[in-house]
Amino acid sequence: MRAHSTAPSGVALARASALNLLARLTSGAATLGLAVLTTNVLDTHDRGVYALLTLWAGVGATILTGGTTVLAADLIHGRQPQRVLHGATAAIGVGSALVLVPAAVAVALAASGITLAALLATALICVLATYSNFEMSIAQARGDVLAVSLTDIAMAALPFAATVAAAVAFEPTVGTLVGAWAAGALVTAAAQFAIAHAAGAAPIRRAWRVARSVMRRSVSVAFANGTSLLCSRIDVFVVAAVLSVSAAGVYSIPVALAANLLLLSRALLTASYRTIMTAGTGEIAARLGTSLRHSLIVVLAGGALSLPIVAVAAGPVFGDAYRNIWEPYALLVPASACLCVLEVLRHFLLTRLEQQREFVLIATAMLVANGVLAAAGAAAFGLVGAAASTTVTYAVAAVALVALCSRIVGVPMSELAVPRRSDLAAYGRVGRSLFGAARSARQ
Repeated sequence: MRAHSTAPSGVALARASALNLLARLTSGAATLGLAVLTTNVLDTHDRGVYALLTLWAGVGATILTGGTTVLAADLIHGRQPQRVLHGATAAIGVGSALVLVPAAVAVALAASGITLAALLATALICVLATYSNFEMSIAQARGDVLAVSLTDIAMAALPFAATVAAAVAFEPTVGTLVGAWAAGALVTAAAQFAIAHAAGAAPIRRAWRVARSVMRRSVSVAFANGTSLLCSRIDVFVVAAVLSVSAAGVYSIPVALAANLLLLSRALLTASYRTIMTAGTGEIAARLGTSLRHSLIVVLAGGALSLPIVAVAAGPVFGDAYRNIWEPYALLVPASACLCVLEVLRHFLLTRLEQQREFVLIATAMLVANGVLAAAGAAAFGLVGAAASTTVTYAVAAVALVALCSRIVGVPMSELAVPRRSDLAAYGRVGRSLFGAARSARQ
């Protein structure tokens, strides 16, 4: 039975998000640090190879973690106890390794220009990210914002620290940096495994059946998730194919900066996730709308504030080759705003309603459209054309998904997704409250 409570206000949601926002910003800072480091120790070609490898690791992890929504639903709806789901998570991690490690060896034998060590490290990153995200989904389903926040920090800060150490201690090659990233992620995953084991996680051998069930029920979701992420990054692959790997290395930086804006909206989603999933029928529209509107506000505000900084600092920070990345970045900011809408509604559809077909269709259409538009745009307008393709694709997809969900919850699209004056006023009240607290502390 769903818990009954009032819909959270903008102020309450902002306050509830503070810890997770700090974690997301820390994660974003580490991601930015990796971008700065790799652009300064690798040439644009090797930076392109590094970006493509880590991008493939992200796509693979996203496909494999399609089951997180199914696993979270099993916990929220009481279909499986938490200890069994911890065991299933470990089993999924082991199964992922059994598939990806041989695949990396096969690719190394068939491809040239990429070392076996780099490919194995990429596979390991994918496995560790998969396991960590399944554990995070359990914590998020329980409403444990602290655990989600600490994991976010660790999965960003430790790989960054390991990469910096490797760049200083060894010759900074693509294989060295990707391997260091994997070593840092291993520390976090090992800590999660130890905590789950101490909490009484079911043995892996006893959880295989549940793991298989989770993955079987999430096949379409996994396909849609991988398709959706590949859609948002296919422009990088297209730039590499149409222009050059070096151009993809340059373009990967504004893509990464725009993706960091989503850390703001994801902080809000983590804070409001459980209330959306457990709200009564009469409350769900208000809760979903609050999360959507505030996600749009923080992403657009973050993009507007960061654009002048990117324009001024890109050259000195990343190098002369990256001086004009503010141009594609400016186009990718609204794309990130549309993507944050898709992320919130994805969780609503897949976990709350357990409806997969519509999301799969939209994600597939996005991939095809963005691929075609990116090829045409990159050929005609270079990096700016590739960025524009992503923005157009995500805008159309966001409108389609908002229309679908507004019909489901029975409210107009504008009420669900268009920010109100009262939403903006909430940030003014929070700001005044923080300013007053700071003044009181100084007195």
